[in-house]
Amino acid sequence: MDFRLRVFTEVAKTLSFSQASKNLYLSQPAVSKHIKELEKQYEVKLFERQKNGITITPAGRDLVFYSEKILTLYNETENHFLKLQDKLPKKVDIGASTTIAQYIAPPTLAELKKHYPDTQFSLTNDNSTQIERKIEKHLLSFALIEGNNHNPLLTYEKFLDDELVLVTNVKKEIPSTINLKDLCKLPLVIREEGSGTRSILETRLAEAGINKKDLNIDMVLGSTESIKLYLYATSSYAFVSIFSIFEDLKHQQLQVVDIKNFDIKRPLYFASLQGERSLFINQIKKFFYTTHNNRL
Repeated sequence: MDFRLRVFTEVAKTLSFSQASKNLYLSQPAVSKHIKELEKQYEVKLFERQKNGITITPAGRDLVFYSEKILTLYNETENHFLKLQDKLPKKVDIGASTTIAQYIAPPTLAELKKHYPDTQFSLTNDNSTQIERKIEKHLLSFALIEGNNHNPLLTYEKFLDDELVLVTNVKKEIPSTINLKDLCKLPLVIREEGSGTRSILETRLAEAGINKKDLNIDMVLGSTESIKLYLYATSSYAFVSIFSIFEDLKHQQLQVVDIKNFDIKRPLYFASLQGERSLFINQIKKFFYTTHNNRL
């Protein structure tokens, strides 16, 4: 019964049998069958079929209300007994903004897999804005993001401090320190709109009196790795996470440019739906804390 309600909730959320089937890894006929069984059981119509899609009926909205309560209670019960056995669910979907997914999450996922070999972990990588939307749609259990925590539907918990540093190619001769006003003269590579890195950079510069319109933007790229590869071949500059350049500094591929009396510190957060309680998520959080406290 709980799985049938999960299917119904997914269809109600997406208003699409085909999308629900993809999200649940079921065939579309199987999804339709579960919905028909629920309609038969409660003797109501849950969805109206139309040419361009489906809409939910008043009875369907009532069932959403009750099914969410039932599934929340079911999850709490399951999590309680998994905790007693030191186990996690069979599948855990985690989201991470791009920088975290590339440079911070993998060591923790390796430790989690060692401790919970029977659990399948999935890491979805996207910018912070898109990750938050996927949490809202229940496509992710929780996520790790950078940037401003402003979504009222989510709750945020800090787990690590990061710093954005200005870097350039080691082949370029530069002064050891520059003034902030000199930044506007430098060709900058920045991340795309929606990126947590870009958001915190623009906010911090604005606080220091630098308008983003005054920056000399040389290129907009969609990931830290693409930015680093671009810097290897050019004389441009970029702000990137300190976690992303450990190997580049070690192998003398990039160098850090200090800016006098200016830095960009940013907290990284666990993000989950407001009011959602999960013992297994707390277990995973502990692994992230332990892994990165040991690295720092």
